[in-house]
Amino acid sequence: MIINNLLLAWQFHQQQKHLPHQRFLTWTQAILLVFIVTLSQASQSIQSFLTENLVNLLGADVVISHQHPLTDAHHEVLAELSTNMIVTQYIATTLTHNDKWQRAKLKFVGDGYPLQGKIKISNSLHATSEAVNTGPKPGNIWLDPRLLTSLSLSVGDTLTITNHPFIVSRILQHEPDRLMEGHSVDMRAMLHINDLNKLNLPEDLLGYRYLIASSSQQISQIIAWQKVNLPAAQIYHTKGAHPLALFWQRTENFIGLASIILFFMAAIAIQQLTHVQLRKEQFFSAVCMSLGSSKSTVFQLSIFRWLMHVILMLPAVLLISAVCHWMIIQWLSHTFSDLNWHWQPMLAVQSVLAVSLIFLVFQIPVWAGLRQSSVAQLVNNHQKRISYWLSLICAVAVLAGVAVVYSDNALLSIMVIASIGLSILLILFFSWAGLSFGEKLTQNVSGLMPFALFMMKQRLLSKSTQILGVGLCAFLLLFTLMLLKDLGGTMQAYQRTHDGNLVVSQATKNQMSDIESWAQEQDVDIRQQRPYTYAKLTQVNGQLLADFTQKPSESLATLSRTVRLHWTNTVPSNNRIVTGQWWQANTPNWQQISVEEEVMTDLGLKLGDSLTFYINEQSIVFNISASHVYKSGSGSITFWFQVPSSAIKNITAVHYSMASLELSEQQFPLLNTLWQQHPTLRMVSLQEMTARFDSTLAMVTQVISGFALLIIVLATVVILSSIHGLEAKEKKKNSVIMSFGFSQQTCLKLNVIEWIVTGSIAASGAIVGTYAAGLLIYQSQFSMHYQPNFLWLLGTLSIILLVVTGLGVYASKNSLSSSVRQLMAE
Repeated sequence: MIINNLLLAWQFHQQQKHLPHQRFLTWTQAILLVFIVTLSQASQSIQSFLTENLVNLLGADVVISHQHPLTDAHHEVLAELSTNMIVTQYIATTLTHNDKWQRAKLKFVGDGYPLQGKIKISNSLHATSEAVNTGPKPGNIWLDPRLLTSLSLSVGDTLTITNHPFIVSRILQHEPDRLMEGHSVDMRAMLHINDLNKLNLPEDLLGYRYLIASSSQQISQIIAWQKVNLPAAQIYHTKGAHPLALFWQRTENFIGLASIILFFMAAIAIQQLTHVQLRKEQFFSAVCMSLGSSKSTVFQLSIFRWLMHVILMLPAVLLISAVCHWMIIQWLSHTFSDLNWHWQPMLAVQSVLAVSLIFLVFQIPVWAGLRQSSVAQLVNNHQKRISYWLSLICAVAVLAGVAVVYSDNALLSIMVIASIGLSILLILFFSWAGLSFGEKLTQNVSGLMPFALFMMKQRLLSKSTQILGVGLCAFLLLFTLMLLKDLGGTMQAYQRTHDGNLVVSQATKNQMSDIESWAQEQDVDIRQQRPYTYAKLTQVNGQLLADFTQKPSESLATLSRTVRLHWTNTVPSNNRIVTGQWWQANTPNWQQISVEEEVMTDLGLKLGDSLTFYINEQSIVFNISASHVYKSGSGSITFWFQVPSSAIKNITAVHYSMASLELSEQQFPLLNTLWQQHPTLRMVSLQEMTARFDSTLAMVTQVISGFALLIIVLATVVILSSIHGLEAKEKKKNSVIMSFGFSQQTCLKLNVIEWIVTGSIAASGAIVGTYAAGLLIYQSQFSMHYQPNFLWLLGTLSIILLVVTGLGVYASKNSLSSSVRQLMAE
């Protein structure tokens, strides 16, 4: 019996697979499958690479990184829990040579370095590297190739640091413990630890890295010990995750969250096609029941056919996914040189099953409609329609599921969904208002335009659905392309206007004093200056941060390191209070804190929660009394955490400053004086920031371009699906018109007018929706006014209008093949 049903389902599938609605459905589902399978494969490849990278570049079994030296008691405990341990020290500096300067991280190593593995060095940039067991000798310095090139140095040259000369004796090609710097933008240099004292570098800026050799059991003991005794330290070990693992998981989540756009468009296309699909399945079911089949058999046939449809897509989907995966790996290999293409069969199966479950949800309205199939439909040719609300519930369920699975930023998720919802409401309103107003305005006028508006008004529900599909496609395409273009330009212009062209990100009290003196001598404008100290968030409400939340987010990743803690009595001019109440000046209750709203959202914090910070070996508890957000107009130097000024009187910690300056082009070379005097002074020019921004923007643009290509393909499918879904009604409309003596040419003209109106309303709604989304997201995330390029918007309106009208008229040609005879037959 089952075999007979399979054969019958196969025969029905073969009859249906070449029909337009089935082709559109296949395209829609195949695009989603390719996207999810490729995304999961690429993510798994990167995570596997990072796991292997952790083992090869950790340089020890356990690495503890801390801003303060361990005590003798700490050393004793670690000595008992390890077979060997060495310490290296590091500091971020700016090195200068002649008229060039470059940010670099200096590492100071002793005679016992490296603990595991070998160092690779060379005598020139193109020479073969050799492996050695020890670091540089006192008085020598090894530079990595990028740093050597950027400072225009060669092996044998002398590099001066704080007026002390060092001989560049080798080029540093590889360090066995490079994990901490291996994926950062910092360039690297290595010196002997005996040279550290003569450089007179600030002790508070030195970092300590303890490389430990331990057994598997000892690693677990060290981890447990560190949580209690060194909560502010960072620990990495061979049993843990790569430092970039959570970053790539957040990247996958962000792209996955963006896929809600694709699923939304797919939901529109599938909703348009299910009406046609249901008519076909109901007719087939009625024929089967007329031959004696039961309803259970009919359902079984429909399920078999659905499974065949999904299974037969898989070979092409998996092949295309493998090619796309290979292309992504090739692209990422410029960042990760050892990243190789590898296909994960089980992961592909899991991805296919997950997306198939989504397709199953979309299929529920069709199967619900099959309950109403009957033999009588063969006589009166009347099919029951799918419940609109059931289709809507299924679509919302899918979108909510995607958002929950991928979202790691609730605020951003809400913004994306709210923007889509706002665009839907705008497009629906424009559809109703435009057609109603147009029909009223022209009701006493004769001609094709008034008649076309009248006919569209009479079919307001179906036309609104069609306009909504087209408008959402246009909105989502603009949302991914135009918003990126306009926001990027606005951010750059804002930075240039308000922040000056040089930002001091870290300066000690003495360094800031020298900067002020230098600025006064050179007639340089200091635009902003804010004090802060470094703090490490260790506990929330008495729970360790790692135990309080394990959901990956940008906030959690940043809080795993030390962050800047700012003190002030008044609300900064570039901040706005969202919830709670700011403290009074000189308040005796100094253990209050205001937290940035996005951090509150990401970590699930609320007013009254307690935050424990580790500051200069002190554990201090603050209670959340307010939350703030950034407000434009007074510079962009702002802080996630702010406390009363009275708090700093009760905290023993080193104070630093952030500042921004405006320099002329001729004044930039004069910065060498400051850096030679203070190599640990952290300053970055607008040119460097712009270069980093442009680099990031270029990478994002490549990702967005690929994403936009998917949207364009899906948009085409949605438009064709909406046309095909209403084809039967369009044919009937044209037949009625021709029954009054009009020609097919007249029907064509009416069709062109309808598509021009459809495209105009859809494009207008999409552009207004994009503008509103820009205001919503830009104001929320950056507190800046969104100012789009309206000429660009008008050009986009014209292009959308032409493309939609052309595609609509071309795809609607089948509906023009109707005749009065067909009308009589119906």
